[in-house]
Amino acid sequence: PLNNSDSGLQGKTVSAAEGEEKLKSTNRWLGFTVDFWILLAVCIGGCVVCAAFTILAVNIATANRIAFFQQVVFDEDGKIQKPVLPRSTVQRLFRYDLNPLFAVRSDMASRVAVTSAVLSLPYFVPSLAWMNDYGFSLQYSVVIICFTVYQDLGTTLSLAWYNFAGTVLPVLNALFMYGMYPEGSTDGGEWSAAWWFGMVDFLIVIILLMVMKWPVGIRMFAVSWQAYFSMCFLNPGDTTHYSPGITNILLEGAAVGPLVGTVIGCVLSVVPLCLWPLGTTLCALGQAQELAVEVAWSEGNLWKHMIKNYTGKERSVIVDKLLGECLANKHRLDALAGCLGANSWWECFDLGRTARIRAHLIESSKKLVFMHDWLRSAVRTMFDEEFEDHHDELMGLVAPQLTKLCDHTSRLLYRTTLAAAEGGVAPLGSTDPDVLSKDVDAVMEAQAELAAAFLSARRKVYGSNSVTTDSISEHFFVTALSLYGQYATQFAEYMLENKTTTQQSGILASLWTGTMDMMAFTGWGFTLRSSIGFFLAFFVGYHGLADIIGPYNGTPAGTTAYLMASDGAAGSAIMKNIARFQGTAGGSLLGQLIWGTVIWCNIWGTIGGVIAMVLFEYFSMFLYFASANFGYVGVLLGAYGAQHLMVGCSSGGDSKANVYAVMQEQMLAILAVTIGDLLVGNTSPGVAATQTFYSMTQTIQQGLSDFFCLNRSAEVLLVGDGDIKRKSNNQQYYGFAVIKDVDFHRDSILSDFSMANFIGHEAPLEPRWYRTPWRLDLWDNVIANAFSAGSALSVMEYAVWEGAYRGLCRRAMIVSTTMEANANRLIDRANKVFLLSQKMLTHENEGALPISGAVTEKMMQESALEISNADAEQIIKEVLGALEAPEKLASLAEDDACQLAVVIQMLRNTMANVNDIQDKLFCQPELLAAKGNRRVKSA
Repeated sequence: PLNNSDSGLQGKTVSAAEGEEKLKSTNRWLGFTVDFWILLAVCIGGCVVCAAFTILAVNIATANRIAFFQQVVFDEDGKIQKPVLPRSTVQRLFRYDLNPLFAVRSDMASRVAVTSAVLSLPYFVPSLAWMNDYGFSLQYSVVIICFTVYQDLGTTLSLAWYNFAGTVLPVLNALFMYGMYPEGSTDGGEWSAAWWFGMVDFLIVIILLMVMKWPVGIRMFAVSWQAYFSMCFLNPGDTTHYSPGITNILLEGAAVGPLVGTVIGCVLSVVPLCLWPLGTTLCALGQAQELAVEVAWSEGNLWKHMIKNYTGKERSVIVDKLLGECLANKHRLDALAGCLGANSWWECFDLGRTARIRAHLIESSKKLVFMHDWLRSAVRTMFDEEFEDHHDELMGLVAPQLTKLCDHTSRLLYRTTLAAAEGGVAPLGSTDPDVLSKDVDAVMEAQAELAAAFLSARRKVYGSNSVTTDSISEHFFVTALSLYGQYATQFAEYMLENKTTTQQSGILASLWTGTMDMMAFTGWGFTLRSSIGFFLAFFVGYHGLADIIGPYNGTPAGTTAYLMASDGAAGSAIMKNIARFQGTAGGSLLGQLIWGTVIWCNIWGTIGGVIAMVLFEYFSMFLYFASANFGYVGVLLGAYGAQHLMVGCSSGGDSKANVYAVMQEQMLAILAVTIGDLLVGNTSPGVAATQTFYSMTQTIQQGLSDFFCLNRSAEVLLVGDGDIKRKSNNQQYYGFAVIKDVDFHRDSILSDFSMANFIGHEAPLEPRWYRTPWRLDLWDNVIANAFSAGSALSVMEYAVWEGAYRGLCRRAMIVSTTMEANANRLIDRANKVFLLSQKMLTHENEGALPISGAVTEKMMQESALEISNADAEQIIKEVLGALEAPEKLASLAEDDACQLAVVIQMLRNTMANVNDIQDKLFCQPELLAAKGNRRVKSA
């Protein structure tokens, strides 16, 4: 924010003497000055305008998408034309067809650029200069816009609220301080009662801002402005007028101007994203509608191509393409989840039709994620398929039924997702409840036909009514498709009930929850680290530093608010510190350079200034939106460049000394924060990522143990009368088995994976100093394989859950000695591999790895994990030998043989993941040396 060393407020505020005279002559109403009521109206009006424009724009945008999707026509074969939403004129100009991300980011950056250029007109057009005479700074409004606009309308609105609240808090405190002592420390000087009051108030406010878990935007702006206001209060020589209390507000008061500028900036951040000439509303909820429909279409399309390939005679190169499309759909699902977070709540406040759309899309996202887990595993099964004669014969017999189920399910899923995107089923059009009900019946009929055809085909091909070692992958594939249909049916039934299961939270409830969340302690590490940096900068600014900065300068302390690093974010903290200097210095220099080049006191200077403003802000904000590494440089270029560009031609521009002073102040702030980081070390991202990774692997191992009830001392496996344990393992025996219901670990695994992945990207950025570089290649391998193993566990859990109408198959698996032995072997090896991974990732020097040589020796001697065909055959015999073979099934999800095939296939996939991690570990130099020593000894 602008402060006492910047030019933004110079000439906007009045002196203390002028302020006193104005207060005497100003009109009042109900004891408050007219300016108070104007300020109150501006603040309330700004909030109402932002909320009203958002709600209206999002309703229109979602309704337009609904109208478009309703036009999609289904042909007689159930094929659906890929939905391609028409783009706005602006995005077409930026060639959305060639690069969608570039077009969307350019669209948003151009809106910021044009809005900023409009705000610069009072500086370049002399006839509009009167707009700069009301106490607020349009320069600062552009700064607010730069720090507010981001990603989508919901995110922008939330940042606007946080930035507004972060400015209101210190402004109210300034009114309180000057209400108690209208002259600040000017009358009594340093160490006076007023000075001590200001110092105590300053310490209390800053400590509360550091200790409590405030949203980043609130803390950043509140700390920065409080540093400025308190420095002015503590400065005995300060003559700036501050409104003495809330009843005596003047718009020209130094505390009020920033608040008005903030409101203007927030409103002009939100409105252009709602309404824009030749553009559309850039909202997260509308994007979620598009993504959900596109994912639903893509999943059906992928299944069609997979069936065509899998029922063929040989493996086709299309499998590699399917893997790529599968990954692309995974990215769409991740983007869909991102659109349905807090950002979409800010666009609808969980009110009305848009709230129903959001709730249904959240439920849709959950189902689509489950479906995609199965699809991704089926693609991997296809990739490993050898296409032997038995496979060709079996798949040839059931190909028509597979295609039929896929077609009906794809159509049902697409209609149901359309209904979710519309906020519920409608009596007319593609989402008519009667049409959906008929589609549900068609899917269930196709499920029964596939089940009957597959049971008959496997008896014919393999001479058995059960799974064989040669048909495990085929059983898995048809089960995956069957569950694709089952999930689509469940989602359709949910939509037909026309009720939302997602808990909704209105404005008041969310406000209360958010307030309670802020009451939490932010942590000693962050509090001490940030406080040291801030108070050190404040101390230097208070006393001054030689000829570098004068005393009572709040800029260094205010700047530290932008540089506070959360725990585990040491990497980005260093990058942001460097970016801070690049952005502030570069923005200041470029702003002054451009001003001196193109700004003249004539019409051409005005045109040149506006064009320069548009181009400079566009490229700065595009860098902010598009670059992960240099985004912070972009936003600072835009903010600081605007301050030095938006200067009237008659003023002669910013002096070189002022630009140089800005650079010095920023560097002092960076040094202060760096000292705080060195004195109170931040958590190493490498260590934090490894710990989260290990937590994820522990969850996977615990999930496997729970699934097979391997901790037999803690599980009640058999109950019954008399000597039930001595009876033979038949269906009656399994019927008496009492086991713990299957737990679902997917959410926990996914949460740890997301956190580990995020922190892992920080690790290469942190300064390693004496430590060896972060093992990025090893990290990428272990995190990807661990996630794949977690997905396999989730598939197993949902397979037995969806098919557990009797639950006998899982009980039989649990008491299978061969299955138990393989599961224990997997968990034992996984435990050693994951522990070794943790040791290797946290080994940050060239010394010997702190691990027993006997452990690595034993691991090198062990054979690769696998479930051999002999073991698989024995497992099948032990599990299915005593269970009744089905004669008729509603779907293959209920078939015990299919459930067993899923479990065996997923265990094999998990073993392959563990093997891959182990191979990667023993390619590391430390373990390669151990391997070499072993070879020398054996020779």
